[in-house]
Amino acid sequence: TGRLFIGLALVLSVLLGGLLRASERNPEVITQLAGVGPVQTLGNLQYVEVNTSPEQAPAKQLLIFVHGTPGSLTAFETYLRDPLMRQRFHMISVTRPGWVHPDDVKQEMLGEQALALEPLLRKNQSTKGALLMGHSYGGPVVARTAMDFPELVAGMVLVASTGDPQLSGPRWYNRFAMVLPRFILGADLKGANAEILALKPQLINMLPRWQDLQIPVLIVQGSDDKLVHPANADFLQSVLVNASVTRINREDMGHFVLWQEASLIRDNILSLF
Repeated sequence: TGRLFIGLALVLSVLLGGLLRASERNPEVITQLAGVGPVQTLGNLQYVEVNTSPEQAPAKQLLIFVHGTPGSLTAFETYLRDPLMRQRFHMISVTRPGWVHPDDVKQEMLGEQALALEPLLRKNQSTKGALLMGHSYGGPVVARTAMDFPELVAGMVLVASTGDPQLSGPRWYNRFAMVLPRFILGADLKGANAEILALKPQLINMLPRWQDLQIPVLIVQGSDDKLVHPANADFLQSVLVNASVTRINREDMGHFVLWQEASLIRDNILSLF
C-alpha cells in the first residue's frame, strides 16, 4: 500500500507538474522586476506597473495582466518590456491573492479575486475603460472581474483560458491530491489544486452572466493544449453572444502560446483595442 501511494504521488506530480512548468512561477518573492520596476503591494496582491506617459501627454489606456495557477506577475514580462506595448498602454501585472508568499492561504473565490483587482482598475486615467488579459485560470478571474465591474472594463484578452464548466472540473488526480501532504506535492501544486477543485461550481454560476459582456474580446488558443482543453475557446465564443469576439487559433501549439506567440498576440491587441 505504501509503494502504491508513493507511486500515485509521483504520477500526480508529473500530471500537475505541467501547471508549474507553464506558469513561469518565481520560486522566491521578488521586490524588483529588472527592466520594469519595483513590486508593490496592494491589499493581498502584489503588482508591478509600467507607465511611460510624459507628464503633459494624454493618459494611456490601462491593461492589467492576470496569471494562471500557480503563477506570478513575472508571467507577463515579455509584454511589460515590449516597446510597442509600452508606447500604447499603461500596464500592470499582478500576483494574485494567495500567491504572494508560499504560505499564503489561497483565495479560491473568483468574486473575491475580482474585488482585489478593483482598486487597480480605478488607476485608469484614460478616456477609455481598462483592458484585462488573463492566461489559463486567469481567464475566469478577468471574466468575473468584467462581469462585476462592467463600468470599468472596456475589453478582455483570454489566452489558453478555461471557462466551460464541463471541461474545467477536477480530474481524478486533483481529488487524489487533496489527501497528499504539502511536503510531497509542494506548496505551488497544492495551491493550484485547491483553486482548480473550487472552480467548476463558480463557472456554472457565471453561465447566465456571459451575455452581459458587451465589449471586444480576443480569444487565443492552441490546438495542442494539454492543460486547458482547446474546446474551451469554442465555449467562450458561444457564450459571448453580445461581445465583439476575435479569435486566434494556433495549430500544434499548447499552453505556452502566451509566450510562443507573444508578438502575434501583441499585434492583435494593438489593432483590436
